[in-house]
Amino acid sequence: MNFDPQNVTLITLYGYFEDAQSQNPRHIQIPVDPQVQGELKAMLAETIARLGLPASAPNMDIFDPAEKYGSEEQLKISLTTPYLQDLAAVVALTNLPSNANALIQVAELDYYYAIFTDNQHRNLYAFRRAGQFKGVTRSKLAWVNGGLLTMVTNHIFRLDIDFDYFVADQDVFILRPSGFEYTTNVGAQILQASAANAQSIAASVNYLDVTGISAYASTHKKSARLLAAIKGRNDLHLIDRNLLVQACQNYGVQIQNANQGQLAPDAGHEHDFLCILDRRAYTANLIPNQPEKYEAASRVQK
Repeated sequence: MNFDPQNVTLITLYGYFEDAQSQNPRHIQIPVDPQVQGELKAMLAETIARLGLPASAPNMDIFDPAEKYGSEEQLKISLTTPYLQDLAAVVALTNLPSNANALIQVAELDYYYAIFTDNQHRNLYAFRRAGQFKGVTRSKLAWVNGGLLTMVTNHIFRLDIDFDYFVADQDVFILRPSGFEYTTNVGAQILQASAANAQSIAASVNYLDVTGISAYASTHKKSARLLAAIKGRNDLHLIDRNLLVQACQNYGVQIQNANQGQLAPDAGHEHDFLCILDRRAYTANLIPNQPEKYEAASRVQK
């Protein structure tokens, strides 16, 4: 982790506000006093502890868009990953407007994030989805004032105990995959990139016709996520055509041009074909003389 959390010299807080009616999303800096800065630093320390950093960093699993994760994990991914372009754009923002009254519109707050700067002028960006405390704005709150229970009439913003994920240099460390996916818009970006991902796979596995796969994945989120996961593999060029055909036949996945020509799944078999390519739901050896390694928890025999 290219950041020193023990020597933080500056902490700034920002909110991403999205008004569904005005369609006017905006990033705003929210001025905070030293006590709040201290709480934000404590949130970062808790997040780092739950992630097991820095010791866990070398052995962390890479976030897989097709994997099913629990509420808390220890994952990482590069900020340069194509479907993280929205997150990269947020990290690159500068000269954002400041508004001390921004949280009056807390119902419009989609997520908040803090930028921490260490004594070597390195930045760390820590994000938290806003859904966890929006309910507070709809609750009736009271506090004890001189022995008398009094209604709270001021606007309330409740900090959490940790962040969903943070970015340090080009590394993204993820504690809560659901919060990460929500605030980075991963699902929509992967769906939009399904055609490009299919073409990229075809460039590596040059005997595949991905026309039908591309069209299918453009309207099916799970298959689009599989395409993104497969595109990230570094062994696609080693997949043997005969072994792929044999795997499809063994598991009843109907294909076209099994013997010659461009190989493609029949309509209705696109998703299962992708599962074989990613070895996700089937036990399939697709590379000659190389035992398969199954790392994702959901890759089980079907």
